Amino acid sequence: MKRSAGESKVLTASGIVTTAGVPGWLLGYSFKLGSDSSLVIFADGTGSGTSKWIDGGKESAAGDRFAEHDFSTPIYFKTDIYATISGTGANQLSVEYIEDVKRA
Repeated sequence: MKRSAGESKVLTASGIVTTAGVPGWLLGYSFKLGSDSSLVIFADGTGSGTSKWIDGGKESAAGDRFAEHDFSTPIYFKTDIYATISGTGANQLSVEYIEDVKRA
């Protein structure tokens, strides 16, 4: 990821990226896929919230593969940013974001 502004967080399992209930802007991410068809879903709110971005689903045979994205226009999440990670293996998600504390 190339951006320097904002905050970053690393997840190895599904979870909230921003502070709970605080809106945010998704700037980019790097997703280390495990040994099977790993998937990351970014949702507005909980895992059952509105899906805003989905990536992964790529077979990783020998070694690790990465799915990366830097958004030229960040994606806004009005509740908070929640990342659902699925698949087995050594999944790791590094996320860059900005919390919109003025709207919290």
